[in-house]
Amino acid sequence: MALRTGEAVRRDPGQSGFTLAEAAIVLLIVAVVVGALTPSVVHQLSHARTNRAANVVAASFFQAQSLAGRQHTPVVITFNGTSMLMTISQPPPTSTVLVTRRFGQDSEFHLLTFSASPTTVLVLPNGMTNGSVTVTMGDGTYTRQVRMTRAGQVRVM
Repeated sequence: MALRTGEAVRRDPGQSGFTLAEAAIVLLIVAVVVGALTPSVVHQLSHARTNRAANVVAASFFQAQSLAGRQHTPVVITFNGTSMLMTISQPPPTSTVLVTRRFGQDSEFHLLTFSASPTTVLVLPNGMTNGSVTVTMGDGTYTRQVRMTRAGQVRVM
């Protein structure tokens, strides 16, 4: 019997679909693959958050240099390790806060550690600083450092 164009093929009603065993095997294979990939994906996401936080700190250093240059006055970068905050402000007596960045669990970065040495640095209008500063951040298993030298050079390590 030849099929004509547009004519449907009829199947035996007992032959259609998958058996329960076939569906269970496919679901088992999918579950094993997803289970094997999940730790790797979580690991990569936490590394990406830490790397992104390091890049944000580096960009904030450049922003502080730009703000000091535009205002023709120094700006102060302050780091608070307990609240995991980085603040760019004008020096006293005004102490006006220009930028605040959060890096803790309540931020987009979800960092567990955030520290700086020293905790305060003065950025001069020419882009130089009063001292070298190193910021260390991490998620518990992976850490990154950002360093700004006295000459104003910024490096993510």
